[in-house]
Amino acid sequence: MIRATFFENKSGELQGFIVEGHAGYKPAGEDIVCAGVSALVQTAVAGLKHFLTDAPLVENRIKSKNSVFVKLKLPDNLNEEDKRTAQLLLKTMELGMQGIAGGYGEYLAVRRCQDV
Repeated sequence: MIRATFFENKSGELQGFIVEGHAGYKPAGEDIVCAGVSALVQTAVAGLKHFLTDAPLVENRIKSKNSVFVKLKLPDNLNEEDKRTAQLLLKTMELGMQGIAGGYGEYLAVRRCQDV
């Protein structure tokens, strides 16, 4: 199962995410759940790196043959325009993840929690 956790501050603004695991829907190369999640993660990371003045902190590693781990955290010092841009990109990614989980909930879990 893939677990996507979005972190928010006390105001409800998204501050980043962790996506980890492997869907296991189909064998590698045929897994549409993994492919969809990967596309959303890669697009969000690329968009945030491209559009923000200060790039987010990204940790990306392979945990095992079929399991990945991606962690993204926004910089603390974003200006107001960058904050708006980051919220749009992260919320769009979250909506996409929720859409996939709506049809493939046993392979993808999406949640939000407060960043501590």
